[in-house]
Amino acid sequence: MEENQCIFCQIASGAIKSSIVYQDQNLLGILDINPATVGHVILMPRAHYNSLYEMPPPLSLGLLSIARAIGYALLLHMGSTNVDLIYSQELRQGNFTPHALIHIIPRYKDDNVNYAWQSRSLTEEEIAQISQSVIGAIEKVGNQEAPSTPPPPAQAPPPSPRPAPQPQEPKKEEKPLELKKKVVIF
Repeated sequence: MEENQCIFCQIASGAIKSSIVYQDQNLLGILDINPATVGHVILMPRAHYNSLYEMPPPLSLGLLSIARAIGYALLLHMGSTNVDLIYSQELRQGNFTPHALIHIIPRYKDDNVNYAWQSRSLTEEEIAQISQSVIGAIEKVGNQEAPSTPPPPAQAPPPSPRPAPQPQEPKKEEKPLELKKKVVIF
């Protein structure tokens, strides 16, 4: 996608109005206009990158560092019990994001935000095989940067048949996180 057609580039340039909550030379943090919860922030590079993998490593590390700091500020001062940092080019099926960005979502009791997936149990053999595949993939990539057009995704191995999962005991309610520090440094 060309920069002049990217809605996030238009926001970064000021052509589209936004509610800015953080800005520096390289990054822009805005309130999401369709928030998952109160205080939902979108943090993005000012320059156009199709994905996090296209960004120069220092910029992507800066993005993650500032996302962490904003999340911590929201946790301390917005009354949330947790904060989710989400990077995905497709948050919901068919909702493609043409610009690298991170969603910073404060979580509140009974906020109805749900990331649903079907978890499955793996055998020790499957875990060992997948672990070796991931290690091999990391070694092949090393520190190289991604091309501007990512390669097609690798096909996942078909799931192996396994017995039906056994019912699990209900999870115990966890106490909210109590933090002692009160200062966030950007």
